[in-house]
Amino acid sequence: MRIVAAFVFFTLAAAASFALGLPIADETPAADAATQPAAEAVADKKEIPIEERLPPGFKVKKRGKFTLFCKTDTPLGTRFKSETCYDEPNMRAYMLALQENKSDVDRIRNICSNPCACGQPEYC
Repeated sequence: MRIVAAFVFFTLAAAASFALGLPIADETPAADAATQPAAEAVADKKEIPIEERLPPGFKVKKRGKFTLFCKTDTPLGTRFKSETCYDEPNMRAYMLALQENKSDVDRIRNICSNPCACGQPEYC
């Protein structure tokens, strides 16, 4: 029943867009559309200094000629606060690991949003 309703909806939407003269797809080819935003995103990341892209909770500290990025937190199992500091190369690696972790969680969430893909056939 849902499949039939979805088919009818998309057919009506396509007919309405054709009648109004709206394009059904983008005018640019898929290869050009995929590379252009990615190239702009990489250029934008290089222009923005690391101080402006810090994750929440990090602060910039100067120690002599060195710039450190520090975060104060309370480790599990103690009530004493500790400060963890990273220099610029280590901070870039930390931010890259956070980004990869986020993409992995998003990928898993997208896969398991469909109960049939997660091995739960009783909900299909």
